[in-house]
Amino acid sequence: MPFYKSLFVLVPCAILLVVGLGCAQSNQPAHEEVMLILRGLSSSENPQGQLDDQSALEYAHRVGFRGEVLDVAADTTGENAQVRQALERIRREKNIAALYGFSGGGYNARLIWAELSGPERNRIRKVVIVGSPGIEESHFAGSTEVIIKSDPPEGHLSGPKSLLGDLGSAISEGRRN
Repeated sequence: MPFYKSLFVLVPCAILLVVGLGCAQSNQPAHEEVMLILRGLSSSENPQGQLDDQSALEYAHRVGFRGEVLDVAADTTGENAQVRQALERIRREKNIAALYGFSGGGYNARLIWAELSGPERNRIRKVVIVGSPGIEESHFAGSTEVIIKSDPPEGHLSGPKSLLGDLGSAISEGRRN
């Protein structure tokens, strides 16, 4: 008889535990949206491309994305590995929902946008361009949100930090779950 009495206590507790865990997990996004970050041209100090990685990643976080820096420099030659790799990732990984291009990466973001299909463009709901003179909002026709930031007075390489500063202390603006 004591075994059956234990079941009356254990079964409801187990049910509550399973339901509680299920509810807690349902608040988590099914997948985390990614902001693909494109570096600028390479330099002797930064052969993989110039970028203030920390500022770009923090910006992505504050606006509701997981930032991922594509570890290849922008390229002005016909090869353009950055464009090719970004297109491959966007087409393969359905959780890429934003682009961030710094300097040469901003020019490549325009080339990438031109190569995307309609459904791929619809998935990219935010485009951020920093320090790429001549790039305009009209280059990203159909995008939900385009942010274009010119070089700050502190200089070209300070662009990502300046953009981050524009957010102030706001945390996770625009996060969609």
